[in-house]
Amino acid sequence: MFTSIVVAYDGSAHASKALEVAAGLAAAEQARLGIICVVDAGHAHLPGELEEMGRIEHLIDPMPKLTVNLRQAPTDLAEKVNKTAIEAQQASLQLAEYLVTEAARQARELGAQNVDATTVTGAPAEAIVEYANDRNADLIVCGSRGLGRIKQLLLGSTSHRIAQLGSCSCLTVR
Repeated sequence: MFTSIVVAYDGSAHASKALEVAAGLAAAEQARLGIICVVDAGHAHLPGELEEMGRIEHLIDPMPKLTVNLRQAPTDLAEKVNKTAIEAQQASLQLAEYLVTEAARQARELGAQNVDATTVTGAPAEAIVEYANDRNADLIVCGSRGLGRIKQLLLGSTSHRIAQLGSCSCLTVR
């Protein structure tokens, strides 16, 4: 029934369950299994008024976000901030590589034979669907988890967006 399965993996408990299901299906169907981890480049933020309302209603983490105009900062400080941002992005990519390598090992232990894994940077749902399309996937498997109560209400979850954009069947695992 399935010849190519894609599973979205981010290391979360929901993604681990999705990996188990996808690996089991791939083993049973002798299907190719592609594992993808997406490092979110967008980090979508809410408009200021909605973010403030979310903080007041305790729907959003109250951790403050700093907005700094680096053109007004001393050159050495601006360079340090830019270097830190680049290092953080590189660390995120290294973590994603580690996660998919471990996920591929686990999928093989669960019986999947033809497994490959990749890490990309981009908008998660769009990148996952593009990867599935490139592989001619019959099925996309992902975990169900939201973006947080207010973001999910306004933007929708990644799994919901995958189901909307995908050209193949989508399985959301709880």
